[in-house]
Amino acid sequence: MKKISRKKLPLYAIAGFGPGMINLIIAAYLVDALSTAGFNNNIEMWTYANKTLVMTALFSILVLIAKLIDGLADIPLAALTDGFKSKWGKRRPSIIIGFIPMVISYVLFCFPLSYADHSLANTLWFGGLLVVFYSAYTLTMVTYYGTYSEVTKSQEDRVYLSNWKAFFDTIQYALGYALIPLLVGGFNIRMIGLGATVLTLTMVIALVMIKEKSTLPKDVALEKEKNLENKEDVIMEIEVPFIESVKLTIKNKSFMTWLFVLAIFYFGLMMFLTGQNVYASGAMGLEAWQVALMNTSAFAPVPIMLFIYTKIMKKVGFRRAFQSAIISFAISMLAFSIAYVQWIDSLTVRLIIGMIGGTIGSYGIGAFFSAPYMIPAEAAAQELAATGKSHPSMYFAMQGLFTAVVGAVSTTVIWLNIKEITRGDNPFYGAHLMPYIVIGACLVAVVVANQLPENYDKLGKAPKNIS
Repeated sequence: MKKISRKKLPLYAIAGFGPGMINLIIAAYLVDALSTAGFNNNIEMWTYANKTLVMTALFSILVLIAKLIDGLADIPLAALTDGFKSKWGKRRPSIIIGFIPMVISYVLFCFPLSYADHSLANTLWFGGLLVVFYSAYTLTMVTYYGTYSEVTKSQEDRVYLSNWKAFFDTIQYALGYALIPLLVGGFNIRMIGLGATVLTLTMVIALVMIKEKSTLPKDVALEKEKNLENKEDVIMEIEVPFIESVKLTIKNKSFMTWLFVLAIFYFGLMMFLTGQNVYASGAMGLEAWQVALMNTSAFAPVPIMLFIYTKIMKKVGFRRAFQSAIISFAISMLAFSIAYVQWIDSLTVRLIIGMIGGTIGSYGIGAFFSAPYMIPAEAAAQELAATGKSHPSMYFAMQGLFTAVVGAVSTTVIWLNIKEITRGDNPFYGAHLMPYIVIGACLVAVVVANQLPENYDKLGKAPKNIS
């Protein structure tokens, strides 16, 4: 695949913005919008119809199944794109195959079959759409991420691309968690979700910028002969069969250790991101504009924090820098837990505490966006350089499998059910337990991160000047 010049990498990084946005909306808003549980203010705007349209217990199981299928599908879908054969290459066709059903299923998710309370038809309808959406989204994005090691020339370029992707993720999350709550004051969340569909067109950028040759066996053989005749020093990619690809990824001990660290932290992170609108509206008692203000305090400083994080990583390496990011997020969760409507009567004080917590956590947010792109891309690039074997999407797929499983358990089995817990006349008791679960996950992840191998202390670290 043709390498992309460093100055064009920021443009390539923005390609995933739209698909990422609709994934955020469906996970953080539209799933919760099917039920009134946990909401306090603006319920008629936060939900589709100010009523519970699904059978909550059954729906939580279907959401879990959809996310588990999503995680399990990562592996075969990665093998599909890594080994796809066509005269147009392997990446662009794979993106298109995933993109179309992803958009269609997302749009359909905004239209219930019925507006009846606790509808079985709606429950099955939305559960089925989630299976289609998550699977199609996975194929689209695991293919796109798999190109990160193929379009970059060096480790520095991969870090550069990952940081730009993290920057655009920051904008995505700022719009998702700050602007959307503000819009909810005047628009129903379902209409906001529909309006966001146009953003998926950013993926066209990747389709235009990806330049790859035919992957048909006869064309690959001709290209190899051409390079040999011209005596060109070109690394010819070795096709990796599905089972071998899985084995190679699992045998990469450094990468697998990273996955355990990420999975533990991700368990808490996804619970917070999925339930933050319910928590802010209920347990913190904030109005939509106040939620937007608090989330702005969390996302607005991220570009600066990402710059600081990169500087710290250059000094102490990836492991210590990432641990510091996790700790900052745990502290922000502690602040949110204190700003509890049952403990603090003053709305102003609760908002101020929430904003302070958001600002502290902003240091960690940039790191969390950057690392999941940088680590798999770097692992794949190192393997290609050492062995000639190319299967970068499998690294992202294995990471996706781990995060999908823990995310599914976190956001469905636990979150959708604990937010239903009440105590006496306090309807927000269950939701208020969420920050403590997140803090626990953060602390465990910090401890487990000590097991990351030494090469993670060197990753991202600036080389010492030799005088």
